Amino acid sequence: MRLSMYPVFVLLFLGVALCGCRTSYQNAVAARQDVMLGTGNFALERAAEMANSTVNRRLGSLELGRIKMLQGDFAGSSAVLGAQLEELFDETNEGPILKKDQIAGNILAGTLGDDRAIPYELPAFELLFGLQYQALNSLCLGEPDNARVFLRRATAAQEQLKEEKVTQVSDDNPENAQNASTASEQVCAKLTPVANAVRASYENALAWYLMGLVFSKENDPSNAEIAYREAGQISPAILPFTKPAPGDGQDVIVIYEEDLIDQQEPMKIPLPYGGTVCSVDFPVYNAPLRVPSQIAVEVGGVMAATCVPVVNVQALAYRSLKDRMPGIATRNVTRAAVKISAQQVANHVNTGNTYANLALRAGVFAFNAVSTAVTEADTRTWQTVPEHVHVARLRVPADRNSIVLRNAMTGKSNEIVLPAESAGAGTRIVWFTDVRGFATVTVVTLGGNGAPTWARTSSLLNLY
Repeated sequence: MRLSMYPVFVLLFLGVALCGCRTSYQNAVAARQDVMLGTGNFALERAAEMANSTVNRRLGSLELGRIKMLQGDFAGSSAVLGAQLEELFDETNEGPILKKDQIAGNILAGTLGDDRAIPYELPAFELLFGLQYQALNSLCLGEPDNARVFLRRATAAQEQLKEEKVTQVSDDNPENAQNASTASEQVCAKLTPVANAVRASYENALAWYLMGLVFSKENDPSNAEIAYREAGQISPAILPFTKPAPGDGQDVIVIYEEDLIDQQEPMKIPLPYGGTVCSVDFPVYNAPLRVPSQIAVEVGGVMAATCVPVVNVQALAYRSLKDRMPGIATRNVTRAAVKISAQQVANHVNTGNTYANLALRAGVFAFNAVSTAVTEADTRTWQTVPEHVHVARLRVPADRNSIVLRNAMTGKSNEIVLPAESAGAGTRIVWFTDVRGFATVTVVTLGGNGAPTWARTSSLLNLY
């Protein structure tokens, strides 16, 4: 009887090993709150730990680099993001090429535990934000050539992804596949209203717009026009800002990053079929569709421009998850099939001892029940990217050295001091990141002289 119990103990041991020591949803929630409220210590430690792990290395690197940016450590952020982003591209004579199978959605392999055991691959929209942030790091570090490289990679990746299609596979078990498909349809129905606000998860108008600005500053109007046209096809609202506003004074571009992206939550749907206990586990977004804030830019107490939303990151994230849903459903089916097969084998094993037979069957059933309870949907995401990105462009007269951003919905305002204009000064980029509990503002010169400025400041959003 002791020998016949050996398979049960092996299964239980494997279950504990596979289901433990993973990034938890609860820790992710705590880290997001930590960033939002402005301490950042727990989030920074968690990101560093993830960056040193096997399955979470890429996600941890992005989070670590982003948190360092929010702390004004552009050199530290550049070191972390640069090392990670270099792995994703090959340089060719034709330009940067995104390596195959580097974008989430291509992963179809099943796991006995859950999807958190699969190494994290970046969704397309996260990759593009990583490249944009690295370009900003480069500008702040006085490395305009490097900024151009990362923006070129961001635009080249969009062109490449537009030509490629991810092929999803389906399960050949009708009962399992139907159950998982029904569950995934429920999730997709929740995602569709928001996901339909964008055409594809890899389209980012801001990357093209920034590339156009770089070409303009390099006196390359032909390529600048191409980049602006691509940006306008994705977000027509950005087109009025491709040319400097008329008049004299500083040419100022405001990039306002609003809030933090929604948090994915786990959803478990028990499916008692095949004589055992199974479930399908899906990541979902439960946050309601939110309207972007109305951000005005004032100069000398007079409204000079209005920021317009040009990147709906919430919709990109919803679209990305919806696109990956067939692969998630397939892996759920694979896991269910393994558990069902194990139960069926246990049910037909005859050890010659009635009690041993019952113990084996009960042991496998108990293992399946426990593993079903402890497995969880893969809710790993880059939590510190914004929900919406707004852009405005204006002229600030020479006798003015500040602008005011005002949120028409909350009534909150924030004054931003601009560096004094100097000979040969280029376009000022005011990059305002508002994470709700606090905000940071970075002012950097594109195509001119002048050291960047960074400061932590107050949010334009209500805390809750």
